[in-house]
Amino acid sequence: MRLLPPALSTDMFPVMRRRWFAAWLLAPLLAGSAAAQLQPPQQQQQQQQPLSLASDPAVLAKTALGAERGTLVIGLLRNGKASYGAAYNPEPLSPPRPIEPNSAEQPMFEIGSVTKVFTGLLLAQAVERGDLKLDDTVGKVLAGKVQGVPPAAAAVTLKQLVTHTGCMPVMADGVTGGAPLAEQLRTFDRPMFWAALSRIKLTALAAPCEAAYSNFGMALLGQILAERYNTSWGELVRARITEPLGMNDTVIPLGDKASRMAPAFAGDRRQPLLDMIAYAPASALRSTAADMMTFSRAVLAGASGPLGPAAARMLTPLAHYEGAEIGYAVMVRGPEGGRRTYWHAGLTEGYRTLWLIAPDTGEALIVLSSNARAPLQPVMLAIGKSRYPVSTTEVPVDPKRLEDYKGEYRISKTKALGFTVRNGRLLVRETGRGYNALVPTGTDRFAVATIGAQIVFQRGAENAVVGVTLAQGGSQLEGRRVGAAVDAPQE
Repeated sequence: MRLLPPALSTDMFPVMRRRWFAAWLLAPLLAGSAAAQLQPPQQQQQQQQPLSLASDPAVLAKTALGAERGTLVIGLLRNGKASYGAAYNPEPLSPPRPIEPNSAEQPMFEIGSVTKVFTGLLLAQAVERGDLKLDDTVGKVLAGKVQGVPPAAAAVTLKQLVTHTGCMPVMADGVTGGAPLAEQLRTFDRPMFWAALSRIKLTALAAPCEAAYSNFGMALLGQILAERYNTSWGELVRARITEPLGMNDTVIPLGDKASRMAPAFAGDRRQPLLDMIAYAPASALRSTAADMMTFSRAVLAGASGPLGPAAARMLTPLAHYEGAEIGYAVMVRGPEGGRRTYWHAGLTEGYRTLWLIAPDTGEALIVLSSNARAPLQPVMLAIGKSRYPVSTTEVPVDPKRLEDYKGEYRISKTKALGFTVRNGRLLVRETGRGYNALVPTGTDRFAVATIGAQIVFQRGAENAVVGVTLAQGGSQLEGRRVGAAVDAPQE
């Protein structure tokens, strides 16, 4: 489990990007401000924001930019029509022109890891064409092309690469953050990348592993596709996705479009553009809201649309990922056979992005921000709450019964939930966070109203509480009771 970080450190942005993928699930549960952590449930409920995919995109844009500098553009697709809204800080001296559907009039942004969705689609297309199979291994597809691939890495499959289950590290050579990370993203060309593959060390002896986000693994998949077709990854994207769809402003080299890039920030600091070569399949694309709406329409059209069967294949769940599922580099939320949401987030040194589609309603959302610290969390949370509502109606509970739930519940090797009781209320916190009060909504059932999260306790032998399920935004995590919780501090 990973909660949204309170702030993004730009020198660690790829690591923070990896962690942000779990943001929908349990977003700032127990991670609110100190003043809000122990506020009454009634006050928490009053602070909910009625935002959803039906909201005015201009309102969503102002919420998503908050007080940060820069430009933020939102595109919404509803009832077959696209609409746009924007927020600016500082506000232009003269009223800005409305964001029109014409892509040539829209500012451009780095879309960061939303780029990975395009790499996933390229793999889906290759599988549909019969050129590759999901169980093809790295060693098989690179045979005769790249020398010195370690046996453990050679055994990793394309399915494992596209679902982050291939035990690949975040980056090559043990890099996890700071200046070395940015340097690697910017400087690695293909020969350097293949050399790094020859010395790569997996995070386990052999794949598959529990899903763990890897820029290197996705870049490797993209470069494998480029080798398969004797071209570059960027050329594959152009020839098979952007040009057929008329996405003329979705590019890597900017050329004469450079002046249209929204100036990038991290907080109040200006940031450079992030140019990359070998890591392009992980994060290199630049685009506009209009182009991303075009892309969303094509994916929503499914097998009968301009992308053909690959569009449907791309959304097919292939593996579990942090309490939910993942398809061809697309995060999947919601129950099988029920309301499902597909999405991906992106973060670079100066840009932050969210792409989302809801096939059941035909809706789509793109959020493009030119500030890496833009607070997109409220928008993401509101959409999750509106699509996957939970009951927040309080049901009286005997305070003595609350003692049944006290204890620590292990979610993963590094994360646990702790429950304790104070002043007749059950409180919960994640490892390293403060406490939040829960609203009782039924037998062994509670809610965190502000974020639309539901907590359900499981009982075992002799009716003892043995576990907990924590659900939010169409995803859920399980925890087993392992010990006693530390009592909450008194006010």
